[in-house]
Amino acid sequence: MSGAGAPETGNIDARGLSVVIVAGTWHQTISDGLIAGAQRVLDAAQATHRLVRVPGSFELAIAAQAAFAGGADAVVALGVIIRGGTPH
Repeated sequence: MSGAGAPETGNIDARGLSVVIVAGTWHQTISDGLIAGAQRVLDAAQATHRLVRVPGSFELAIAAQAAFAGGADAVVALGVIIRGGTPH
């Protein structure tokens, strides 16, 4: 992933915020890159964050809801669905 065309995030101050990254386990090479990018941005913003892995993209909404119920200020939901890869 080159990051070409990505928006500038500027100087975001997220100190004191708790962020949960929820990511599916399918297509691990791609999802790992998405996770690394999210972690990089959250680290730069000084947010507290943790990673929760779920089996697939279907479970992202349920895990995000649980994260909010557990006190998260924000959730980054990352799933990879490749057309023709699996029946949806």
